[in-house]
Amino acid sequence: MARLTRIALTAAAALALCASLTAAFLLDAAAAPAQAEAATASAPRPPITIKLIPFGATRKAQMADYSRHHYHQHTWKLTAPKVVVLHHTDGAAWQSAWWTFADNTAYNNEKPGVSAHFIVDKDGTIYQCLPLTVRGRHAIGMNWTAIGIEFVQESRSGKDGHWMDQQILQRPKQIDAGVRLVRYLRSRFGITKSNVVGHATANSSPYFKDYTGIKNAAGDWFAPEVRAFRARL
Repeated sequence: MARLTRIALTAAAALALCASLTAAFLLDAAAAPAQAEAATASAPRPPITIKLIPFGATRKAQMADYSRHHYHQHTWKLTAPKVVVLHHTDGAAWQSAWWTFADNTAYNNEKPGVSAHFIVDKDGTIYQCLPLTVRGRHAIGMNWTAIGIEFVQESRSGKDGHWMDQQILQRPKQIDAGVRLVRYLRSRFGITKSNVVGHATANSSPYFKDYTGIKNAAGDWFAPEVRAFRARL
């Protein structure tokens, strides 16, 4: 009888040990996504060359009026951005994009002119054009909550947006710099991967809103290229 009791106790101890190990395994599995997110949250700031465009009182007032017209928010300030919008430039040099932003030429008969927060050159240099506390005008319906990033592309030469973005994705220094920049912005502002969007996909974002009823008709960063970019994050 005593021998049977010892066997029962040994079996119970073994079952308890198995249960303990199983619980530990499940806890580790549950912690894995949190650890992965924590790694994203600690993404370092990449090297950034500060080259801000002029954005004084007049342009801030224009942005506030633009925001009131399109978003019913009379402010030029970008607060707690929730989205990153990917673009590619019209020209093949970062300087031409910068000067376009700086010129503040009216677009669709409305000021301020177009602008984005960053330009990523083909050699991997990141230029910051706007403070992250200022709204740029880079994507319809998104400027109230989005950071804009322009990737310098090759000369158009009759190629479509898919081709140009695929060239960017295949340019190691440029795409590596862009990925590191987006990782940093995601970690700083808590932006989810699903809210890294393309200019051509912005209309379907849950953050899209424009009270004038217009939408983006963009030819840069379509869904397949956005998925390829997100995969690198």
